[in-house]
Amino acid sequence: MSLSPQALIHTDNIVANWRTIGALVPGARPGAVVKANAYGHGVGPVALALHEAGCRTFFVAYVEEGAELRDIVGPDAIIMAFNGAEPEDAELVRASKITPVINALPALKGWLGLSDTPEYAVHIDTGMNRLGVRLEDLAALKSLTAANPPVHIMSHLVDSDDRSRAINTQQLERFTEAASGFPEAQKSFANTGGCFMGATYGFDVVRPGIGLYGGGPPTPEGVTLKPGMTLEAPILTVQAVQPSETVGYGATYQVETPRMLATVALGYGDGFPRSASNKGVASLGGIHCPIVGRVSMDLITIDVTQAQDLAMPGAFAQFIGAEVLLEEQAARAGTVGYELVTGLGHRVRRIYD
Repeated sequence: MSLSPQALIHTDNIVANWRTIGALVPGARPGAVVKANAYGHGVGPVALALHEAGCRTFFVAYVEEGAELRDIVGPDAIIMAFNGAEPEDAELVRASKITPVINALPALKGWLGLSDTPEYAVHIDTGMNRLGVRLEDLAALKSLTAANPPVHIMSHLVDSDDRSRAINTQQLERFTEAASGFPEAQKSFANTGGCFMGATYGFDVVRPGIGLYGGGPPTPEGVTLKPGMTLEAPILTVQAVQPSETVGYGATYQVETPRMLATVALGYGDGFPRSASNKGVASLGGIHCPIVGRVSMDLITIDVTQAQDLAMPGAFAQFIGAEVLLEEQAARAGTVGYELVTGLGHRVRRIYD
């Protein structure tokens, strides 16, 4: 028996989520965002499963991630790198057939200055004010790219988590108008939340990310996503504690009634956030067991009073999965599902079903 935490990665669930999300945006091809090691799930097995299911457009952040992905999925997929590329990256871009997303006019001038310029995409900023060519620079963009146009135009939604916000429709209008100036280019706009807003946001390609892994904003009525991973950790010790005793560093939790506590092998050294101290939960057989005391580097203590029959050394407690949903656990820790899954470190063994 291993005494280390493990993440059971459900590639079948990830593929099912990809299909579910894609079906919400008829007329668009579903791509897949697999940056940051497929959001901590493992880019190799995840990308292979998606490719086998028919996915042929993948998105990463860096060209180096793209080169790694090319070796995994082979020659027939489109791989786009959100953060762009510098001229010195051109050799890698050509060799790995990556499409960099250029995010500003100066970078575009540098890229177009290459001899035998590799294909590229352009990000247009419709309201995020983070990456992308600004709307007031569209005329300059069209002039600059007239002889060598981009193969893809994209933008990114500011707050698709809240589908009621007017900024979503404002961005849609801005992107529709801006992208019309590049009729030959493919277009993409919708992330996971954008896919939940329907076909109008779909364009040619959609870019689901966190939704593939079971997280993200609330789904539309009748739509259910499956967990991409089950994070669990083994119980090391179980002990009875009495009123007035405290738990963990800093004595931040004081016992008020007799309790049974279990200490498990998981901590912030594995990427589970310290902010879950006295807030997060684990599950034993579907029974929620609160985290008590501080999350330390290697250990977490949980209150197993209501699950005493299941709490024994060697039993695994679930921290993310079907019994402890990703976004619910993230909310308890004051963060988002993205951070929980991408932050899991190498000490957490990935096991693929």
